[in-house]
Amino acid sequence: MKSYFTFFLSFWLLNELSATGAPFKDIFSGQSTENQCNGYCFSILKPLFYRIGQLEESATKNEEVQNLKNQVEKLIDAQTREFNYQREMIKTLTGSIQSLQGEIKNRDSQISGQIEQLKNQIKGISKQSNDDKVKSLTETLKDLESRLEVMGSQINNQTALIKAKNAEVVNLTFNNKLCTESMSKITDDLLKCNRLDSCPSKGPSDIYKINLRGISTFEAPCSSDGWLTIQKRFDGSENFDRPWKDYKEGFGNIRGEFFIGLEKLHVMTRERPHELYIKLGKVNGSTGYAYYDEFKIGSELESYVLSIGTYNGTVGDSLLIHSNKKFTTLDRDNDEQKTFNCATNEFGGWWYQICGQSQLNGKFNKEGRNRDKTENGIYWGSWHNYDYTYSLTFVEMMIRPKTL
Repeated sequence: MKSYFTFFLSFWLLNELSATGAPFKDIFSGQSTENQCNGYCFSILKPLFYRIGQLEESATKNEEVQNLKNQVEKLIDAQTREFNYQREMIKTLTGSIQSLQGEIKNRDSQISGQIEQLKNQIKGISKQSNDDKVKSLTETLKDLESRLEVMGSQINNQTALIKAKNAEVVNLTFNNKLCTESMSKITDDLLKCNRLDSCPSKGPSDIYKINLRGISTFEAPCSSDGWLTIQKRFDGSENFDRPWKDYKEGFGNIRGEFFIGLEKLHVMTRERPHELYIKLGKVNGSTGYAYYDEFKIGSELESYVLSIGTYNGTVGDSLLIHSNKKFTTLDRDNDEQKTFNCATNEFGGWWYQICGQSQLNGKFNKEGRNRDKTENGIYWGSWHNYDYTYSLTFVEMMIRPKTL
């Protein structure tokens, strides 16, 4: 619906052009408008109309989405009622066919039995040379044969009816299948239109509600291009030295430091392929990133094993050695270190090897260096020449579906 402002500008422009003698058809073609207005009104109003169109499109976007949802819901309701009706029709027709087949079988059997009985009687009477009885029974036989012929015609008609009803059942079954497929597609389109299991692919950076199958609705930070933050470190306000249950369910403040939870990561990456993007920062202000074109977390029965794809970035690949490794926490040791629990020594859960080249859930040191040289902080070995006295002061891990 056009705004009053657009209408007013259109009306004014028409008056101005009429005053100069510009043809009406040139209002949108731009062929002579620029000359009639000496280039001024055309150059000013053309981008203005374009901008107004953009604003109107944005203003009606929510209304269009809501209208679409309403139309889809009505269509799904109509399709469901049609589906149920056709299913009942199939059930009724199938019962009718079975009844007709039984009736035909019974009638055919009865008449055939009567005819056979009369034939036997005629044979017996013929031997006794009783012409009157033979004649009477012969006439009865002819009458039965005539009735049998009529019944044969009825049977043929009913057989044709059965064939027609069978064809109708086939047609209804086919329509039923089309109806089911149509409902499935409509439902899929509606879910795509109103998808809640990931961040919106476009929109403002904000906190959004995410809805996953089998998991209560939760909030997560989303960027303007669809990345969902799953872990963040920047001020040391949150303790990451936590037990298995906390890492499974998630902890922290999504507007501050937090870890989103391994079970959520498992469900999200199980449903659709994801990619991983990691931002890193040092105390001196330098930053870098690591990108992996595949990211997947296994189930709890698999100890939330990590799977990653090909690396690209500026900080080097310090996660490859941790690929296909199980998650370890202070109270559940799944690492490959035989003499101690890596999570206890590193002060945080991670996909440890022996123990590894990266640990983004380690102890936060705001100075950018470990206070005790025997302890590690937050590190990404390949970015600081494997000098583990470094401790990173900024980390943000983000994931995004590969097909939004």
